[in-house]
Amino acid sequence: MTDQKKTDLDQASAANADTQAGTDNQPDVMVDDQVDQSAGEGAQDAPQPGSVESELEAAQIEVANLKDAFLRAKAEEDNVRRRAEKEVSNSRKFAVEGFAKEMLNVYDSLKLAVAVELADDADDAIKSVHEGVNITLKQLQAGFSKFSISEIVPNVGDKLDPNLHQAMSLVESADVASGCILNVIQSGFQLHERLLRPAMVVVAK
Repeated sequence: MTDQKKTDLDQASAANADTQAGTDNQPDVMVDDQVDQSAGEGAQDAPQPGSVESELEAAQIEVANLKDAFLRAKAEEDNVRRRAEKEVSNSRKFAVEGFAKEMLNVYDSLKLAVAVELADDADDAIKSVHEGVNITLKQLQAGFSKFSISEIVPNVGDKLDPNLHQAMSLVESADVASGCILNVIQSGFQLHERLLRPAMVVVAK
């Protein structure tokens, strides 16, 4: 082989080597470009401040807060309405409470007058007065019933109820159990479920 042919062969080998090296380096450049492109797409997908997604999220939070405030206001309104209805109902039920308490003394006096036994030979005028008092007492009782004023008259032997009875004294008794009513001094009254006056009683000890 001459020197000229050897030189041409070496130059051809070198050119092939440069071409192969350029081909091997080409995929690395493409991969880098794909990575840069993917990163750019990811940055575009993330919600940006002022974007439609962030504004929608803020609107949803505001709607939830407004709904919670509405429910709280509605509950408070219902509570106020129920309290007002209860106050109106109590005003109607117990409007005569003060007047009823004053009438209890009148009731006691009429009851004492009716309890007096007249002699057979009593004057007709006295009998008429007694009958009139009896009629007045019945009319007062009817009025009490109309306005839901009920008399509390415990029986002997009933258990003492501190909510309805007031013990005036304790007395030894062999006939009535301890803590039970032995005698009724004065009847009590209540307006609906509200106590006007407790029944005054003597309790066995």
